[in-house]
Amino acid sequence: EGGYIAEQLAPRANAKVHKVELLQLADEKYPIKAERFEDVIEAAAQKKISEIEKIALLTPKQVIPAAIIEYLYDLFGKSNVVDKQEIFYRIKYEKSDIEMHLIRQACIIADAMMRGMLAVLKPGMLETEVAAWGYFIGRQLGSEEDGFKVMVGANEANRTLIGQALNRKMNAGDYVHLGVAPKRDGLNSCIRRSVIAVDSPEKVAENQKYWFDFIKGAYQVGFEKFVEVAEKNLPAKYQEQALVDFFKSKSEEVSKKIGIKIALEKLKPYTGTHNSGYTECEEFFGAITLESDEPLGNQIVMMLDVALKGIGDNWNDLILPDLDFIVIENTLGKFGKKVETLTELPLNCQSLVGNIREL
Repeated sequence: EGGYIAEQLAPRANAKVHKVELLQLADEKYPIKAERFEDVIEAAAQKKISEIEKIALLTPKQVIPAAIIEYLYDLFGKSNVVDKQEIFYRIKYEKSDIEMHLIRQACIIADAMMRGMLAVLKPGMLETEVAAWGYFIGRQLGSEEDGFKVMVGANEANRTLIGQALNRKMNAGDYVHLGVAPKRDGLNSCIRRSVIAVDSPEKVAENQKYWFDFIKGAYQVGFEKFVEVAEKNLPAKYQEQALVDFFKSKSEEVSKKIGIKIALEKLKPYTGTHNSGYTECEEFFGAITLESDEPLGNQIVMMLDVALKGIGDNWNDLILPDLDFIVIENTLGKFGKKVETLTELPLNCQSLVGNIREL
């Protein structure tokens, strides 16, 4: 069936679809004239298998079926199957004008999905009830698929960091993290926010306001440094270093607040900025780490994903007594030296919770 699905859209790229027996479901048989894998390789190389000396893998080994790699080893010998993934990574990293246009459209849908979910959110609802509105709005506006399942996580589900909505109740005063990643023609957007499940912003507790101010400040530091790195063509690692330094600078203040000494940068759960495109975060290239010595690409899309977790390496390893997780994530577009935030909701969305007046 997958072959027919591919054939539906393949003419747009003037691409030929090969139906290879090697890739069929293991326990099924299909009444079609399937091709041999060798035939496909010969057609691509315009050579006989016996004349091909080496074959390169562009698809990440973490993604390509192990059976295909083993088959290639048998055909060419293990030493002749070479890794050339980075060539493909770099091609995907730089986006065309039409790709950026589609990502911009996806971001409009993402904002609408998130805004709708925030509007209906109230204590007592299930996570899945809120997520249903996100899914509906996304499909209604033309997004055919998502980079990840809609995220809605209340109370201790915040410890998942990226968990999908489940049939779990949101209680009054709970932290709730929400995330959507609608696609336009396969290209991703993403927006994530944390809010408190209350029926009025005045009911947000002071300690909760502290963490919302903290994460907003961290995000702004990351964004400002990203803009500087882009404008001055600096090594990308300077942006991640700025985020790490911000977290570290708050360690003493937070240690006094909770009564135990902590290194807050250790609770920064992941790299603060990652590449995106035809996956939301599984491009295998382009994330900004402390080892990112190269400047940013010219025309790219990146997710600025600034978060703080309150747990250690395990679910019940509680470190921050009043916080499991808080996040702000936006889609950024870099056009030469210019940076634009493509998702437009406020960094702090608390005033939009249960608010259907300002749609």
